[in-house]
Amino acid sequence: MIEDKALLSEYLSESEELLDSLLSDLDSLSSRGGDINLINRVFRTVHSLKGLSGMMGLAEVQSLTHEFEDILDDLRLGQLTLNEGTIAALQEAGAGLAALVGGAARGSASDEDFERLRQLLTAIALKSRPRARKPGVGVESLALSERERAMLTDYERHRMSENLIAGRSFFAIAVQFEVARLESQYRTLTSKLADRGELITTLPEKAAAATAVGFKLVFATQLREPEVKAIVEPFGGRVSRLDRSPWRRAGEALKVVGRKKPEKGSIESLSPLPPEFAQEALQPLTPSVRVELSQIDELSGLAHELSIEMEKLTAMADRFLNASGLGARERFDLRFSSRRVERDFLELEERLVELRMIPVAQTFTRAARLAGRLARQLGKSVSVEVVGRDTQLDKVIVDRLADSIYHVLRNAIDHGVELPEERRRAGKGARGKIRIEASLEGTRAKVAVSDDGSGIDPDEVRRRAIEAGLIAANDELTDEETMRLVLQPGFSTADQVSAVSGRGVGLDAVERTIRELGGEILISSEKGIGTRFEFLLPTTLVMLSAFIVRAGEWCYAINVGQIIELLYIAPAEILGRDGKRSITWRDSTIPLVELKYLLGLGGARIFHQAAAAANESALNGQRSQVSPNGSFRVPVFVTRAAARTVGVAVESFEEQREIIVKSLGSIGKRIKGVAGAVDLEGGDVALVLDLPSLLVLRSLRM
Repeated sequence: MIEDKALLSEYLSESEELLDSLLSDLDSLSSRGGDINLINRVFRTVHSLKGLSGMMGLAEVQSLTHEFEDILDDLRLGQLTLNEGTIAALQEAGAGLAALVGGAARGSASDEDFERLRQLLTAIALKSRPRARKPGVGVESLALSERERAMLTDYERHRMSENLIAGRSFFAIAVQFEVARLESQYRTLTSKLADRGELITTLPEKAAAATAVGFKLVFATQLREPEVKAIVEPFGGRVSRLDRSPWRRAGEALKVVGRKKPEKGSIESLSPLPPEFAQEALQPLTPSVRVELSQIDELSGLAHELSIEMEKLTAMADRFLNASGLGARERFDLRFSSRRVERDFLELEERLVELRMIPVAQTFTRAARLAGRLARQLGKSVSVEVVGRDTQLDKVIVDRLADSIYHVLRNAIDHGVELPEERRRAGKGARGKIRIEASLEGTRAKVAVSDDGSGIDPDEVRRRAIEAGLIAANDELTDEETMRLVLQPGFSTADQVSAVSGRGVGLDAVERTIRELGGEILISSEKGIGTRFEFLLPTTLVMLSAFIVRAGEWCYAINVGQIIELLYIAPAEILGRDGKRSITWRDSTIPLVELKYLLGLGGARIFHQAAAAANESALNGQRSQVSPNGSFRVPVFVTRAAARTVGVAVESFEEQREIIVKSLGSIGKRIKGVAGAVDLEGGDVALVLDLPSLLVLRSLRM
């Protein structure tokens, strides 16, 4: 367990990047199993994770990664056969390691968790053949010095032997890099070489200058020598063949004539590396820094407060200019400066909000990987297509959305996608198709999960809902309302409870999460064709375009994206009474409720005013007609929640403005239907409402 919070955060951040790379590469083994560069990258990632865990004192994780590393080393040496079973086992081990790391760092992982992974690694290791530590076949024929051959590892000898058997050509590439540019140039060159062959080893070479570092790269490829030179020469490198020449030994003998052999214990014999190689570069490896999200929130709040103060100063400047006797030039300069500072603060707010935005790529990739594993467990075959990886959302939204995506994916694989035999009988391909996509639509984001499975049978949904007591047998529901029954707590169409599903837990939690994020779920399905879940979400929970309304004595902020239309309704246009009111909107009747009622602050005050105004109008013979002198009208905004359109009455419409939402901390978590607060001019504070949650949590009088 890591006690230091700063170290814990750093470790989790570093290990998350390593584990994402590891799991992604393990998934690629299915299609690129023979790619030695891929296997090497997996090996290096596990090695890095081992070192990182060791530095943090996580002995159990270090031990497990060491065992994993040994298995991967066997794979690199050809001692472990890479087949479908081995690949699946390695992927399972990678997933198990990913699940353990966070728990080990926080001290919540149990001994049983560690033991399960250790048993899996042991089972994989038993498949390895005993290592025969013999020189690789034909390696001695390559034109390498005795010193260079002595520096080769067993793995490098094995790879040389494999490439010789495959008939590839070997080249020695001599390069020298300035220390200041060592990392970037070395990585660029080796990356280009890896694309066209295999870089077997990097050996030290003496550099011509004290500020440079020299290397000798041993490269195996199908390329001809001119093609290799074309890659290397832009880096100032020289290329020579490592031919299997009968004159090699004679040449080496001539080279050492008259040269004294270094005595044992001398500096030359102990350290083949040039002194410059050991120098540590002071320049950091990356220009980026890690910042806690809470710090960005604090800065955003501070910038917003300064912006409000700047608006006040701008207004004061305008009053001062009107009252002063300044010349036109001075008035222009002062007004220009105040407006410019105001714009700069607004831009600062936007930039700080942008720092919270991250692409959904990582979450989508993980979801696709988990879907593949789950399908294999259930004996199904699926391909997962990911679209819109670069779509950016607030980190808080992406983090909370992850479980919801997996819940829907789990249901798609377990209930939606059929077994291969069933799909063939239905005239479909044996492999099911699942699509995860994200896109931006105005100020909102759309995240969707769809499949080409059996679809949802509305008749079956209705039957199960009646059995569960969710609806009455004589209730009339639209197709959309019937589909939304699957989101009810306790609802399930599974006949058997399994480790995957069937307990009636999942989709109701999904709806609750999406609702708390200020979003909405749309479901569409066609029996035998497939199902689609859409999540409509705000792009950020911090900076909103909000509409300020008044209810009672207080002002409230509402996300503009949740408002469909603003209306002023004449009293006579309000239908119904005594708790059930409605209005006609776009040729349909929708329920009408007062915002004060939704907030639990009473209600009906506006409607009583409207009734009184309607009676007065009736006495004057005006009825539903609005008089030219501005008779009473009810401000109403139209919104949508849980597939229903609703009108919400307020006391007045105030203004629309961009706001920075402030968290209410632990108190806010206990207040349902409130997303945060915002500072207004004059020192007032307005609660930012989560309309979908309010409308669902409060029983509407409709």
